[in-house]
Amino acid sequence: MARSLPPRLPMSDFTIAVVDDDAAIRRLVRLFLKRAGYESFECTTGEEAREALWQQPWDLAILDRRLPDLDGVVLAHQVRSHPDFRTRYIIMLTGEDDQKDKVEALDLGADDYITKPFQYPELLARIRAGKRIVDLQKELLDTNKRLELLSITDGLTKLHNHRHFQDELARTFDEAQRYQRPLSLAMIDLDFFKKINDTHGHAVGDDVLKRAAAMFRGSVRSTDLVARYGGEEFAVMMPETPLADGIAFAEKIRKLVESGPIDTQVGPVPVTVSIGIASVPHTRIHTAKELIVSADKALYRAKKNGRNQVQAEKRRDGLARSTEGAAPRTTTTAAR
Repeated sequence: MARSLPPRLPMSDFTIAVVDDDAAIRRLVRLFLKRAGYESFECTTGEEAREALWQQPWDLAILDRRLPDLDGVVLAHQVRSHPDFRTRYIIMLTGEDDQKDKVEALDLGADDYITKPFQYPELLARIRAGKRIVDLQKELLDTNKRLELLSITDGLTKLHNHRHFQDELARTFDEAQRYQRPLSLAMIDLDFFKKINDTHGHAVGDDVLKRAAAMFRGSVRSTDLVARYGGEEFAVMMPETPLADGIAFAEKIRKLVESGPIDTQVGPVPVTVSIGIASVPHTRIHTAKELIVSADKALYRAKKNGRNQVQAEKRRDGLARSTEGAAPRTTTTAAR
């Protein structure tokens, strides 16, 4: 191994784990890495490495093939099998230039292989190659995450979109039914929205949708899910929420929207909402689709009865519940 030190470079945010039971090799490799601008930490055994790699951030590992307590190939395979380490890069070190060992290491998780004694320029070149691959993999994962977020987001309001809401409601509904937990659904519709578009134009209508969406987003819990369901209609899924608390939440939203005009590019525009609420457990609701239908029917009643009100599903006694003119529900709003 060459011992002439390279010129010192600025430190990067790329961290390298050096795993070798030879103290001299660890010290020299880390010295080379520091001069090249890489952060590093060291481990002397397989168990120590396994604990460190699982608990602190790293990007590339230089693993000795022969560790005193664990085969380096076994450790490489364990690392490669971990879902959080998909973008990590592993260079295997060995004192034996054996083709069978190299093939086994590469098949079981190593990305590269270097034989001792090695020259510093070769090691650094292999690290640079590994860093390029790691950077590309991270970029690909970031791109995939952005695309996934775009696929579930409404472009105008930045709320979740209809498809994602349907998927999450189906999953949450099944859980609520399985464990007999309460789940409420609110369908919210902006009153006379077509008139807003016809009077002020679609750009103003978009302003109203975006600001209404912001109100809804700011009013829900972290466990709730609010989405643009379509056009001027929104939906809020509320896990662990019985009907009474769902009604209280809906009334809070209704009053919030009614309390002040929405600011737009042409000035304040008065807006109200009609809301339909449905919940489970319910004797006649057995699927997520039936929950949506029930909330939609309640929303239709709110529209038919004059708008700017909350209507709830008809319960077993056949009576619909309404908050039109109702007193504030101080006993339930605390839960929301």
